[in-house]
Amino acid sequence: MSADFALRLSDLRKEKNLSQKEAASCLGVSQALLSHYEKGIRECGLDFLKRASDYYDVSADYLLGLTESRQGLNDIYAENVLSTDSELKVKTVFRALVSLIDKLSATGDTAENRLTEELLLSVYRFALLSVKYGVSDKEWFEIECKDGDILSSHILDKMFSGTRQKEKPASAYETEPEFLKTVISASEALLRERYDKMLAK
Repeated sequence: MSADFALRLSDLRKEKNLSQKEAASCLGVSQALLSHYEKGIRECGLDFLKRASDYYDVSADYLLGLTESRQGLNDIYAENVLSTDSELKVKTVFRALVSLIDKLSATGDTAENRLTEELLLSVYRFALLSVKYGVSDKEWFEIECKDGDILSSHILDKMFSGTRQKEKPASAYETEPEFLKTVISASEALLRERYDKMLAK
């Protein structure tokens, strides 16, 4: 294994604020063995590499230092069920998004154009959030960030409320994949939590 692997394995553990003992327990190895992996003294096997990738929610290529992208694209587009589909991870959200894009794109140009606009404004809101956390430059924006946040939120609300749902018999829906159920369930839990906090104020 490369020095990149040892460093990334150690950094990922520290990002989760875990001790070596805690991480070793979760990864099914001894603390001493994990220490050797993190120091580059010993090389791990493929089984450990897969467990570490799943546990830290990164691609094996990222762990090995072959890419700077934490999330590999292969799993996102995989049609088979993944072990992480029932967990709320970035990969799970991307899988749900890709699945919905495929479904909506198949309904015609109008739906695809609408989806493109909604995704565009959603990504714009992520960019605004990145300014708030100091990882993007606010000079990139011509509209004042606070105004952009209000406008994009308002327009997204209007776009969504203007959608008319087509009636379709329940039997016509295919079984939703686990990753989509996970994202919907987590989203609704977040909505309920935030709504309850708003009411409490």
